[in-house]
Amino acid sequence: MKMQIHKKYKKVNNNFKSFKDLYILSLKTFIYSPLNMFLGVFLVIFTLFIWLLFKGNNPFLFSSAIGALIVRNGIHTFHRALSNNKNSGFDKRINSTGLNSFIKPGANILANFTINFCIIVLLMCLTLLFFKEQRALFSSVNWTMFLGGTISLWLLCVLISYAIFMFVESTVVGSIYVSLIYIFSYNLLGCAFPYEVVARINWLNFILYFLPQRYMLNVMQAGWVNAKNLVYEGLGEEQLYKVDFRLGENLAIPFIITYSLILILSFCLITFIIFKVKQKKVDVYGTSIVLKLSTDYIRDIKKCSNIVELKQLRENHMDELKNNSKYIKKISLIKTKKKR
Repeated sequence: MKMQIHKKYKKVNNNFKSFKDLYILSLKTFIYSPLNMFLGVFLVIFTLFIWLLFKGNNPFLFSSAIGALIVRNGIHTFHRALSNNKNSGFDKRINSTGLNSFIKPGANILANFTINFCIIVLLMCLTLLFFKEQRALFSSVNWTMFLGGTISLWLLCVLISYAIFMFVESTVVGSIYVSLIYIFSYNLLGCAFPYEVVARINWLNFILYFLPQRYMLNVMQAGWVNAKNLVYEGLGEEQLYKVDFRLGENLAIPFIITYSLILILSFCLITFIIFKVKQKKVDVYGTSIVLKLSTDYIRDIKKCSNIVELKQLRENHMDELKNNSKYIKKISLIKTKKKR
């Protein structure tokens, strides 16, 4: 009994250590990448500050910039990090260790949340420090709406990014998808162009209903000006910056749509991970694939006579680890032939 408890404790401790190491590695990967820092931090801050220098009293610029930041780091930058891990062979090495399949995604997601949280706090502090008009808006912010929309938008973006990474085999095609999502969100939801201008174009508003990020970004924008019915009456008698977000004046509508998408994506991703775990553990006869691959690999290494053959063998071995389903079929055919 004590032995079993000790083994369980050791396993939990090892999983926690692996989780921590992968979490720190994800943070370092983002911070040490000049491209990530430029696109995911400095570009959004620069765009926001340029707009605020000309329109410091615009109540939607800050919330729109936060939304664009989340979409950039939650979808584009996140997918780029996942693709780099895949292309560098890091994923293959992790998968061959037998590590719990939920630890790596969990560490990556938590790291992405940490990155977004820190940058949002930095952006907020800089905005309050340099722009007096934006400081005046803080007293009227509906923090429940704004924070609820922010967290929901981030969760949706991360799940979309993971879904594209898992279900789109080509990293190039996947990168095109996430880039398009970011470009549309950045340009049409209030960061590149003021949202009060975009909202007046009827045909564009109709198209934006098909952009999943639209709903929570609108909630964030409405929460920043405390427009609980998703209609902002504007500033002063001239009703400057007046916006109707065209969501039925009902706060429940954007949340229902967003969390329906989140639940669907979560179900698909969890099901996919569980399926892959079962597929990797055993073949159709219940034999451990990891053990079988390792045994065959060691046997073939002994037969190598030069470094060229060894390199080729390693490449073939990594391909087999990547395509376990093909390996299962191969083993099944061999055993079927032997029985005949």
